[in-house]
Amino acid sequence: MSDFLTIGTKVVPENFGPLRGSNGNARLKGPCGDTMEFWIKVQNGIIEDVHYTTDGCYFSNKCGTTTALMSCSVPITIAEQFTQADILSVAGDIPPDDSHCALLAVNTLKKAIEDYKNKEY
Repeated sequence: MSDFLTIGTKVVPENFGPLRGSNGNARLKGPCGDTMEFWIKVQNGIIEDVHYTTDGCYFSNKCGTTTALMSCSVPITIAEQFTQADILSVAGDIPPDDSHCALLAVNTLKKAIEDYKNKEY
């Protein structure tokens, strides 16, 4: 019976899904048609928490969660400098045909930071 329950179970990353109390948000569509969305919670210039969603493939999820984890507890001035290459180097084993997932993730994060900055008083 336990084997039956294991089949079809999907592991969802802890940082997947909307973030309550976020003060920055962005949603972008990539060249392959995948959509990625980031929520960030910033306090005193530090990204305290980051969540994301994507309707994309395994590699889109891997790049989204990698980008979110890399951004947590980091000053926004550092996170703004992340590149596609940074995400790919940490995520590991992303095929060249799917490297655009890392670009989508980092661009979405940067748009969420931009949204946060536009809301600052």
